[in-house]
Amino acid sequence: MAVMVLLMGCRTESEFIFDHVEKLCNKDNGKLWGVNLYSPVLGVDSLRNIVSNVSDAPKSYPADKPVANSTIELDGRRWTTILWPLSGDVKHQSIVLVHEMFHYCQPELGLWQERDPNNSHLSNRDARTLLKLEWNALKVAATCEGEEKKAALEDALSFRARRRQLYPDFIAEENSLEIQEGLAEYTGRRIVIPSDKEFLQSLSELDRLYESDNLTRSFAYLSGPLYGLILDQSGHSWHKEMNAGSDLGSSAMSIYGINLPEDLERAVQSAKAKYDFESIDAVEDAFLRKMEERNETLRKLFASDNVISLECPNLSIQFSPDSMIKMEDGSMVIYGCKAYCDWGTVEGHPLKVKGDWRNIELPRLDTLSVKGDTIITSGWTLTQAQR
Repeated sequence: MAVMVLLMGCRTESEFIFDHVEKLCNKDNGKLWGVNLYSPVLGVDSLRNIVSNVSDAPKSYPADKPVANSTIELDGRRWTTILWPLSGDVKHQSIVLVHEMFHYCQPELGLWQERDPNNSHLSNRDARTLLKLEWNALKVAATCEGEEKKAALEDALSFRARRRQLYPDFIAEENSLEIQEGLAEYTGRRIVIPSDKEFLQSLSELDRLYESDNLTRSFAYLSGPLYGLILDQSGHSWHKEMNAGSDLGSSAMSIYGINLPEDLERAVQSAKAKYDFESIDAVEDAFLRKMEERNETLRKLFASDNVISLECPNLSIQFSPDSMIKMEDGSMVIYGCKAYCDWGTVEGHPLKVKGDWRNIELPRLDTLSVKGDTIITSGWTLTQAQR
């Protein structure tokens, strides 16, 4: 903290971090994506007070809007919104800010799709295993050169291709999340950490994903930076070739001149021992048992005779990606969230959001109390908006 105070001088912590990130973006100044990524920010605290890098920003955040790391339209202007205060050291805070600023610029760059990708197949053991093998092979490829690099990358792409061979309906879904979130995470780290070695070391922060129960919404946070780093190491101007429908794996395969084996299953069986398969398999054993218990609980909790169905016009939800479970029908079960719609809010857990994002389902839990326009249960609280 003493070092921070010395660095900041008379500036507030928010002024310091905004100034730091502006300098990083100005140093890049479009080298990466062709535009300077620095964008207007609203940092929103728990009381909905605002800190901003813009002098004429609003002083408080509207009560009817969700608070999340996102991009919103407010008072006729687009903003990057950030939960405030930021946690971690200056490097981590800078990565988060640049990540979200990239989201602000994604539509302009042609790298955004107005949909929520469904990667529910990553709740299945074989898909999760192949994903983790892909990550491990990419990490090896990122530390090698020449034929060794090409061999490890071929293994990574074989694991990827085999997963997609097993789950062809999810190819576009995986690609979409890697472009939306994977490239944002890559960009945050690349702007803040120009050194390839330090960039790769920084990804150890994401090793928690290997133990995660939920990869359906979070896998791209590691896949995107790994592919971005390997594409950078090629020296190829790959950023200019990206669009909303791009496939990072296909780009790597083309740039490095890799041809995949015809028998992907055989290639996987031959290569998996090199990439810590035994440890991955043990984790997935435990995960499978846990998921069987969880799915049975969810089936009972959201049985048709045990739910309250609500139509939610203009639904938006504030939640952490790690707290969401994507279901095979495209719906999502979310824990610890706050949902906003025209008639009010629902806060707590769990709730199910239907695939059309117009309806939610709440389990019929014990009602603790009704206070005016608010219903409070043992799991969730429903509040009707004031008219």
